Amino acid sequence: MGWFRPRRTVRDPHGQEWELYVSRVTPPDWREAPSGAFDFDPMPVPRLGAGLFVIGLPFALLGFLWGGLLRPGLRFCLLLPGAVIRGRRSQAVRIEAISFFPGRETRLWTTTPDQVGSVFEEIARGLAEGKIVQPAGAVYSGIQPG
Repeated sequence: MGWFRPRRTVRDPHGQEWELYVSRVTPPDWREAPSGAFDFDPMPVPRLGAGLFVIGLPFALLGFLWGGLLRPGLRFCLLLPGAVIRGRRSQAVRIEAISFFPGRETRLWTTTPDQVGSVFEEIARGLAEGKIVQPAGAVYSGIQPG
């Protein structure tokens, strides 16, 4: 098993597939630049014609690349080592069930390292039966945005 592969995949009675992940690390959020921070109108004055559109298009593309990809990626990479260190010191284990279709849905449970096996099995059985379970020794945090 790799780091980025699910520990198990479960299909519920409705045919929805759930991927189960176990981790001690809470990854940093991917945050894009605030709305409007890098907005650029590639054609600020419509009456001047298509020349300004051609000139402004590279600036709009650079604004998107910086605000939508480079800045959030750099932030993520800088915060990730701290998240890994905190996770290794933590006594909390996260069990995430993620379904990607028809829309992304994430359910999160938190438990301790000594109970992760039994809690994981109970969550997998519950998802296979189409239920949201509350195993003994775990805290269900509900459906997470995503």
